[in-house]
Amino acid sequence: MDGQSKSIKPLNKKGKPEYRFNWNTPIQISSNNSERLYCGAQYLMMSMDRGESWEQISPDLTTNDPERQRQKKSGGLSIDNSTAENNTTIYAIAESPKDEKVIWVGTDDGNVQVTTDGGKNWTNTAANIPDLPKGLWVSHVEPSHFDRNTCYVTIDGHKSGDKATYVYKTSDLGNTWTSIVTDEIEGYAHAIIEDVEKSSLLFLGTEFGLHISLDGGMSWKRFENGIPPKVSVRMMAIQARESALVIATHGRGIYIIDDISLLRAITPEVANATLHFFEQDPILIKYGRLTAPFGGAGNFRGANPSGATAITYFMKKRHTFGKMTASLFDGAGNHIKDLPAGKSAGINIINIPIRLPLPKSAPTMNRTALGGSLTPPTLAEGDYILKIKKGKQTYETGFQIMAEPSIIYSATDRKLAHQTQMDLYNMTEQLGYIYQALGEMSAAANDRLILKEIKKKRFVEELKIFANATKELQSSLVSLEGDFYVDESSSLREDISTLALSISQYPGKPSQSQLDKKAELTERMEAVVKSFEAYKAQLEPINEQLLKRKVNPIEFSTFEVYKAS
Repeated sequence: MDGQSKSIKPLNKKGKPEYRFNWNTPIQISSNNSERLYCGAQYLMMSMDRGESWEQISPDLTTNDPERQRQKKSGGLSIDNSTAENNTTIYAIAESPKDEKVIWVGTDDGNVQVTTDGGKNWTNTAANIPDLPKGLWVSHVEPSHFDRNTCYVTIDGHKSGDKATYVYKTSDLGNTWTSIVTDEIEGYAHAIIEDVEKSSLLFLGTEFGLHISLDGGMSWKRFENGIPPKVSVRMMAIQARESALVIATHGRGIYIIDDISLLRAITPEVANATLHFFEQDPILIKYGRLTAPFGGAGNFRGANPSGATAITYFMKKRHTFGKMTASLFDGAGNHIKDLPAGKSAGINIINIPIRLPLPKSAPTMNRTALGGSLTPPTLAEGDYILKIKKGKQTYETGFQIMAEPSIIYSATDRKLAHQTQMDLYNMTEQLGYIYQALGEMSAAANDRLILKEIKKKRFVEELKIFANATKELQSSLVSLEGDFYVDESSSLREDISTLALSISQYPGKPSQSQLDKKAELTERMEAVVKSFEAYKAQLEPINEQLLKRKVNPIEFSTFEVYKAS
């Protein structure tokens, strides 16, 4: 039942020593059997039924040093006994993903224990670790996902004033250990994990951030993209399905690197390339769904995924001289838009919006129409090319945009829906441009009426008629009545956007009524364009008359200027 909990803590048995649990008692799920759990006190406990019952499978794996078990008195009056003071306890547990009989244990007093027979026999390998002071805190053990004999450990000595970095690797079940610490690492170590797909990819959490190695620990680089450089990284885990690294910090923060597949793809060949595009999966158009009911202030929801997709590439060196540009083309080679290109050494990302920008539109006081202006269509399904021009060299990569696999509507219906949305999108921008151009014409004509150079009564009347007629057509295109709540009316601008909104909410074939409405709006738009062209033609003789009087002609913005404004 939801909201219920059950204690599965191992309890002391009569006649047995009392269990010593660390303040942060480790409990670990088996890498090979999800029903099997491990829990550590001074002994290692194992449960084969998810905590219903426990079996002790080890002797005391700590030093069992009485001096480290003494409970000190606070002010000489009472013993500090919140269990945070417990020592000589197991702190780290891990079962080998390659062999369920191989189990590693680290203790808070310096032991690194391993069994190869499921707990029958144990070997303390701490003495085999070179240049390691005795009695430090073994903060993490990480058996390899690729080799049963390999394991990594981190050891933390800051509680005793030792702030050195201790990270070791063994490839022979602890008989020998090698330090994999380099000068690039900052801070004493808390945890290390090995990637589940690439053995040379390691992640190290220290008191001062996250460090990554692409070569099995021979060299390290600090990761600072969105993770504070001085945050204490205490725990990490890889979400294998999503190729994501989840990071927990001592500041109670959770960070997620949502795609580490790029790190897996960096090979020596990639690292030496001038510019290398990473392999790109098809980009999916994700269609909206109805949201869940509002659940109150107590609910937490993360942000929806970005509407953009990322094209990634690697550069050996930073681009410093000359231009570097990126351009997007469709499969037929038609230019779509230019994009900013990353110029840094290492991994660069170009975000490509899947959805078109908001259309440039005329004003409105109609809520539904405004909503229609805020739901532009996506790019069409199909093939695309991204070209990067770096100096005199051009690099390109192809990718595909396609509907999410779960979509049930046919490609023909999706294509019709997209084309209908695009027609309405273009109509919205065209109408917005005509609205602005008519306003500029009318205002410019009125401005010239007051000039002393305009003396001829007949020409003055012609200008007045032109100014009034263009203003009248402009006003007829939109509805500026109401207050976004009541008294909303509708003109061509509102009718186009309202239809666009309704069609955008369904990825399948538009209804026949919607298609008929779109045909009607197309006819109305054509009539507007015809009238607009007529007024443009009327301007030619008017401007001739103005030039004769040495008055600047009436001008208005081009569509390109309107779009860019």
